[in-house]
Amino acid sequence: MAYTLGIDLDIDQVKLCLIHVEGPQKVPYVDWLIFRVPFHFGPDYYCEFGGALMETIAQFLYVKKIDPQQLNKIYFLSGMPYSAFASFEEGLHYTANVFIQSLFDPEKVGILRADGKPFTPREILASVKGESASAFVATQFYGSSYLASRMFKNAVVIDVGSRETHITPILKARIDPEGRAKLGRYLRHRLSHHQFMPHGALYTSVNQIRQSARLKDQEFPFTARVCRMVVIASLLKYIHPEIAREHDFPLLKESDAYVLLARAIGLDLKTISQKELHELAQVIYTDFCDYLGDSLQAVLKAQGRQSEQLQLVSSGVAGKHVMEHAFRRNQLVKERFVHFADKLPHRLHEASNAYGIALYAMERLMDENFPPEKVEVLP
Repeated sequence: MAYTLGIDLDIDQVKLCLIHVEGPQKVPYVDWLIFRVPFHFGPDYYCEFGGALMETIAQFLYVKKIDPQQLNKIYFLSGMPYSAFASFEEGLHYTANVFIQSLFDPEKVGILRADGKPFTPREILASVKGESASAFVATQFYGSSYLASRMFKNAVVIDVGSRETHITPILKARIDPEGRAKLGRYLRHRLSHHQFMPHGALYTSVNQIRQSARLKDQEFPFTARVCRMVVIASLLKYIHPEIAREHDFPLLKESDAYVLLARAIGLDLKTISQKELHELAQVIYTDFCDYLGDSLQAVLKAQGRQSEQLQLVSSGVAGKHVMEHAFRRNQLVKERFVHFADKLPHRLHEASNAYGIALYAMERLMDENFPPEKVEVLP
């Protein structure tokens, strides 16, 4: 019996995926959940999340009747939790110390770099300094990209989550080989080449997408008041309410969503109708989808002549819906998509990054390949 655990951490949220295999040539069993992990912020960029993270993991394993020492490998990747610290290095070293002081054997823990290389916590403390720490930031893309690289030799993956979106090319089954040439600069490369965007389907503020929204022949500038995409989701229902709640962004009552959207453009429900606000929500959602669709096209263009042969893959909680809307007028591109929402069993696409690294760990442990779509997901 072999066990691996994939941990995908972002600010205030963690996705856990446990895989166990009973022996060679056996079908893997998968169990996953999403949890809230409170981040406590203090003065001078002090941040503390380690205790809450380890308690959450311990509770997850307790419910599954797994002792932490039974885990053969634990792979960890992250979104942007280290942005809460004075430097990425400080946040990364904090995480390494959390694992060293945990119930896990730290030698079984692999903190993944952007190229997929796992580092033990002690290796992190000893060798990762300065700019090189940025290669461990916003590495969430690796999980879904690894799954896609196991299914397709050449592809581009767009992973639309609740907070962020990642777009990653896969060439000859290698994950972004050109972009990762300089790992210390890779985060900057992704941010400046439409590959990593702080735009997600629930958390993003609407004024991050555009400074204004056009309704018929009128242009409404957004105010400084924060109005997140969860308000738009509450009106358009492009994410199921239960799924939004599990991702820690519960949908609002429609009446509240109308009030917040009206405030976002400096009006109230006496000066703009609910019908107009619903139309405005659709405009904002279309702008959001078009922005991500244009970003995908930019990444494809950078691949040159081979771009037409690349399989398009969507992942994440909103990947399928967003891409179908983004290319609503381009049937040729729309038909090129494979959606993990259709390909992976029982909503695994929502935790594809945690699942991807748990599978990656299991394959390295067992020295065996497991088809990503042929697993048993436990209820």
